Amino acid sequence: MRKSAVLVALSTALVLGACNSRPLAPEFIQTTTTSTTLPSGDSPVTTTVTLPPPEIRVLVSVVEVTDGDTLKVLLDGATVEVRLLGINAPEFDECWGAESQRHLALLVENHDILLVEGGDGTGIDPFGRLLRYVYIETTGAPIYVNAAMVKTGNAVGLQDGSDVAPGFKSAEARAFQSGYGMWQTFACGDNEGVGGDRPVVRVSELAFDPEGPDETSLGDEYVTIINEGYDIVEISGWTLRDESTSNRFTFGPNIILDPGDQITVVTGCDGGPAGSTYWCSDQAVWSNGGDTLGNAVVWYTYTASTR
Repeated sequence: MRKSAVLVALSTALVLGACNSRPLAPEFIQTTTTSTTLPSGDSPVTTTVTLPPPEIRVLVSVVEVTDGDTLKVLLDGATVEVRLLGINAPEFDECWGAESQRHLALLVENHDILLVEGGDGTGIDPFGRLLRYVYIETTGAPIYVNAAMVKTGNAVGLQDGSDVAPGFKSAEARAFQSGYGMWQTFACGDNEGVGGDRPVVRVSELAFDPEGPDETSLGDEYVTIINEGYDIVEISGWTLRDESTSNRFTFGPNIILDPGDQITVVTGCDGGPAGSTYWCSDQAVWSNGGDTLGNAVVWYTYTASTR
C-alpha cells in the first residue's frame, strides 16, 4: 500500500456539541486499541529549540502565506513555494483551514525565515515546491515553525519516517488533549446549547492492511466508527480524509447514530461488513505505515505494527 500518511476526519458543526470535559489523548505508539495516556518517560518532545548550523540554512523573505503549511518566499531573486516538512494543515476551504493560514501568517509576520532541508534528500515535492523545515531567529528563543504549528493545533504531524516524526506526533497528542486549534470543541462551528456533552464517537475497527494488492483489496479495507455515548449523534456532513486531502469521503444527509450504533465506510464499492457505506475509491486510502484519524471528537492513531 501507500507510504505513511495521516488520515484526518474533519466534521461540520454537528460534531462540535458543547463539552464539559475533553477526553484524554491516546498514546501515539499503540499496538492494539486506543490508549488514554500520553507518551511518558523519554518523550521525544522538547521545549528547547536550537537553530541548525549556519551552513545548512538559507535566509529568505516571505512573500505570501498560502495556507497553514505552504509559503511563498523570495529566494535568489525568484518567488518559490515552500512546503513545510513533516506536517499537514487543513486545506483553506476546510474546517480550520483559514485559521491555520492566519496562525502561520502571524508567526512569520515581520520576520525573515530560515529554510533547512530534510535529511532524506527529497528536497522538492511533485508540485515543484521546496520541502523544508522552517525556523525564525528572534532576539529570544528561536521558533521552529513546523513544530509550532503542530503544538498549537494548527497542523498534524506526519508519520513520514523522519527523525522528527515521533516528536511531532507527541506534540499533536498534547494539542488534542489541550483542545488547541482544530482540536477545540467548537472548531468547526458554534453548536453550544444543542447538547451538553461532546459526542462520544470512537473508532471501533480499522482494517487498513487487507491481504492482497491494493487494487484487488479495496472491499476489505474499511473503518468503523461507533456512538458510545447516551445521545444520538448526527454525522451528516462529516468528512473522512487522508493526510494529502486528495482522498475525501463526506457522509450524506440524515445519517444518525443512536447510542451503540456504528457505521462502516468501505474503501471500495462493495465488500465489508453487512450494511456498510461505500466510498467507491479507486485506490487504497489508509496507509500500512501508520495514520491518524481525528478531530474535536475523534483522535485515533496507529502504526505499522498495529494489527
